[in-house]
Amino acid sequence: MAAAQVLPETRHRFCKWSIIGETQEKLARIYQTHPSLEVEFEKCINETDTIDEFESCWESLLKRYYLGDNEWLQSMHNARHQWVPVYLRDTFFGELSRTKGSDCTNSFFDGHVTAATTIQVLIKQYEKAMTSWHEKELKADFDTANTMPALKTPSPMEKQAANLYTRKIFIKFQEELVETLANPATKIEDSGTITSYRVAKFGEEHKAHTVRFNAFEMKANCSCQMFEFSGIICRHVLAVFRARNVLTLPSHYVLKRWTRNAKSGIMDESAPEMPSSSRETLTVRYNNLRQEAIKFVEEGAKSIHIYNVAMDALQEATKKVAAAKKQNSGATQGGILANGGNPEMHSAEENRTAPHQSAVCGEVQMTGPEHGVRQGHQCACNQNNLLIIFFYQDEKVKKVRELTAELESTNQRCEVYRANLLAVLRDMEDQKLKLSVKVQSARLSLKE
Repeated sequence: MAAAQVLPETRHRFCKWSIIGETQEKLARIYQTHPSLEVEFEKCINETDTIDEFESCWESLLKRYYLGDNEWLQSMHNARHQWVPVYLRDTFFGELSRTKGSDCTNSFFDGHVTAATTIQVLIKQYEKAMTSWHEKELKADFDTANTMPALKTPSPMEKQAANLYTRKIFIKFQEELVETLANPATKIEDSGTITSYRVAKFGEEHKAHTVRFNAFEMKANCSCQMFEFSGIICRHVLAVFRARNVLTLPSHYVLKRWTRNAKSGIMDESAPEMPSSSRETLTVRYNNLRQEAIKFVEEGAKSIHIYNVAMDALQEATKKVAAAKKQNSGATQGGILANGGNPEMHSAEENRTAPHQSAVCGEVQMTGPEHGVRQGHQCACNQNNLLIIFFYQDEKVKKVRELTAELESTNQRCEVYRANLLAVLRDMEDQKLKLSVKVQSARLSLKE
């Protein structure tokens, strides 16, 4: 109640794996008598897709093992809206696994603390845990940046995801994409703007999900709510995309937190303030520096001597970068001033109004009447020229954005035509095979 009052916009969630662990302690005797209960209990929690399915499964467990009067289970059922996944799937938690305790803070301290750990030891162990996780993160970043995962399909969407996502997220996405082969989408309703599909795995039609697809906005909502819960698009929506020849992931289905550049300050690919060529150059430079930095950190942390050498080198490099940045900044300003003045624009009228113009520019310092007039005039010219430069840059940016959008649209159409052509060719091959079989049958009949 307190959390809801202080943070009304926040969804308060209990740690599912702590509850499951405590349930094992509370029901230890029953687990020993009925070993299958533990598996069935976790399956009821983690693998039910709807509220009705969960409630039915829960009631079935209580009856089968005579647990209807168990106070612990009753209290946990009363709090089910705060820990059972099926009640939380309309809220984003970034949870990637149903079966591993990755959503619990306790996993952070695995191997570092026990129930008897004191506060003093906990603080030291916390630092060790932080170091351990940081090393794992560096290794994961290095693998993502320097290796490419194996693709399992010829899908352009899989290739796109491999270039966008981190390794761990891509593997999860790839699993969902491959599963579309066993989860066909069947159209059940078409209201014009919205088309509804029924998606079910072969042999598991009783576990069908409904996907509502808006072709105009390229958006789809699935009853499983996997994207809303974890931020990764589900196999059911991907199956509908496959049926509708949507061959690349729409941008609104790619969360930056799951991408390779999630930690970077690089501008988003759709940002209008910078031309695409500049963005690509910045991205390449950033990625190159990051890869070298990761190698530097891994080598530099191997021993105290190497660490000291690495720190000295890093501090020296920091000074050089700062000096280069300062020098580059001065050169840029000098270049603007040098290019700002145009002799043809110096007229008597402009010289007379120069002091007024210089007052607009707070950076001009006038040490004498004649000198001040010249500086003020140059500043005004610079302002005008900069406005012209910015105007043309803005026009260029708009043109680049238009051409980029047109190129993306053309690529999308080409992929659709390609897919349709492949479908026609496959159909022709099937017809050819059927015709060949008929001819062979006819020949055998004539021989008889």
